[in-house]
Amino acid sequence: MGKLIQCSSRLAKKPYYFRVTDTNVYSIEEVCYFIHQNIYMLQRDFFTYGFAVWLREELGMEDTALKVENMLRYNNNLKDIVVTLCCSCDYYDEKEINWLIKIMDETQSLPMRKRQKIKADNFLRCNLFEKALEEYGHILKSDNMLAADIKEYGAIYHNIGVAYAGLGDYGKACDYFSQAYEKGKNKESIREYIYCLILSEDNTRFGLVCRQYNITEEERDIIKRDFNEIDRINASSKETGRISRLREILKSGYLEEYYEKVDGYIKRWKDEYREETSV
Repeated sequence: MGKLIQCSSRLAKKPYYFRVTDTNVYSIEEVCYFIHQNIYMLQRDFFTYGFAVWLREELGMEDTALKVENMLRYNNNLKDIVVTLCCSCDYYDEKEINWLIKIMDETQSLPMRKRQKIKADNFLRCNLFEKALEEYGHILKSDNMLAADIKEYGAIYHNIGVAYAGLGDYGKACDYFSQAYEKGKNKESIREYIYCLILSEDNTRFGLVCRQYNITEEERDIIKRDFNEIDRINASSKETGRISRLREILKSGYLEEYYEKVDGYIKRWKDEYREETSV
């Protein structure tokens, strides 16, 4: 499952296999974690009579299995099934279950590709760029995109560009911003494209792109001014200041202090990353 899950309930000898995401689960806690991780793309047909049989035979959850069977028989909605499963153990508290309900209320009327995009966008918002790229890749390869219009493609390509820029791969970012503009005609894509050209110091391509998209001298000056302001703000940020101080400590030859501070920063960043990616 990709995360250490403490299970207090019975473990299955044979896992239940969620085919859509290629995931095996061995406990009710892992089922709840699966629901949380896939809430944006969850569908009612993820849960079948075979799943209810698995709950009964592998986990010994007779009451829960019977409830799921009855909900399937009487066509209860997905929200009822999710709440029943999450309330059958103590893995999530009331606040977390209410969050799941809120997400389902907001997304269940959306097409699958749009629900998947919400998930990918959230990874991007949390600066989890590799995860965002993985999700956007799944969306683009999905048959669901056959019903998408050109602007939807443009929005996804734009966000892929943002993710690559976040990873410092400005060349790939430029390519995706270019494609995003061709598909969506969103001027923000051109703006981000030019920012990445400035960051990559590709002056030749910068000039070509400005001519290609008829960017006037005045517009170039505005873009450069905005870029410099963003760069100034980033340079004065707390994290950048810490890194600058580390460089000064290293230059001064205080190696013990340098490595002590580096270890501290790495530990804190790891803790922050775990908080962002944990349930």
